[in-house]
Amino acid sequence: MDRRHFIGTSASGMIAAQLAFEPSLAKAFELSQSGIPTGKDASLKLVAADPLVLETPDALLAASRVTPSSALFVRNHHGAKQLSDMNPRPMEGELEIVGLVDKPIRFPMSELSKLPLTEIEMVLQCSGNNRAQFSKLSPIKGTPWNKGGIGNVRFAGVRISELVKAIGLNSRSEAKYLTAEGADQPEKSDQIDYEKSVPLDVALARGLLVTKLNGDALPALHGGPLRFVIPGYYGNVQVKWLTRLRFEERETNNFFQLPDYRTPKQLIAPGEKVEYTFDNSEPNFDMKINSRIFAPVDGSSIVANQLVRVHGVAWNDGAAALTAVELSRDMGQTWITTQLAPSAGPFAFREWAMQMQFEKGEHALWVRAVDAHGRTQPMDGGLFWNQGGYGWNGIEKISLKAVVG
Repeated sequence: MDRRHFIGTSASGMIAAQLAFEPSLAKAFELSQSGIPTGKDASLKLVAADPLVLETPDALLAASRVTPSSALFVRNHHGAKQLSDMNPRPMEGELEIVGLVDKPIRFPMSELSKLPLTEIEMVLQCSGNNRAQFSKLSPIKGTPWNKGGIGNVRFAGVRISELVKAIGLNSRSEAKYLTAEGADQPEKSDQIDYEKSVPLDVALARGLLVTKLNGDALPALHGGPLRFVIPGYYGNVQVKWLTRLRFEERETNNFFQLPDYRTPKQLIAPGEKVEYTFDNSEPNFDMKINSRIFAPVDGSSIVANQLVRVHGVAWNDGAAALTAVELSRDMGQTWITTQLAPSAGPFAFREWAMQMQFEKGEHALWVRAVDAHGRTQPMDGGLFWNQGGYGWNGIEKISLKAVVG
């Protein structure tokens, strides 16, 4: 089904008016120091200004398990300056539901507040996070992410299944995918409109129509007033400024579904190019198992023979519980099990910690996570090099120097 915008109709004009370009918002964006929007932490790294990309430094990620909205990374595909502020937008206008359904629906967004609200703590991560590791093997175009294209947040919203039930919507048996469209529009001739398709059964099992971030109304910069969210999936699926859902037999052939945001099913050599098809590649959906060391900081000096608290986080796609986070100080020959903090939910950061001592000298410290499905991080993440630089989850390796205090 071709994309059909309903901007210009009397109903949809309400949301268009809310998202229309306002000089006051543009001024706020332009006057913010170093391109960081007002309301965002000034220590965020400005990776790109148009479209806006902000990366979260390790210090902000390590400060608390739940990443404050002010510290959360940003990845936009269009300039969308009228949406680049931390203010919420009124829940006005309608969510259009079309496609392989018994009847098309225009559901007033204001009515979502009458449905049960579900809150989920979950990892929000760009699938290109840590792309810099892949680029060491062969240069990759795209956002030059280091490790800060990630955060752990509390999203709250209405389950897609709850909305379907509330409006009595029936989809046809051939409907296998749900495609989400947002209100942002390409601002340049070489830009492509953004939309994503996900398996319908997954959307109905755990998908959310998000209206809140960390307990507050969802800021425009992060998709407000309404965002499409699938916990456990990478951020490219979490469509901002949601305006339309399409029930469809097949996934969209939009550029951002194919060839973008995909990886080859077979291993390829660094630098090798593949012309992706739906058959020879897979979408960046489920997050790979991963872990981080937040402290000590890579390259730092510590006091020899004194106890040091080593700590960080681990996460996966939520399909299986994390069972262990392990450290190695002999380059993977042996592994030590750390202490896991209580789980905040299957899709959230899992904190871990351990007290360790280091003799005087240079040290290497590696970390990996393990889950109940037996999945763990590869010793060499570069084996999974791909031309988009997606899904890095190699073992994290840091170096330390123990000195006499």
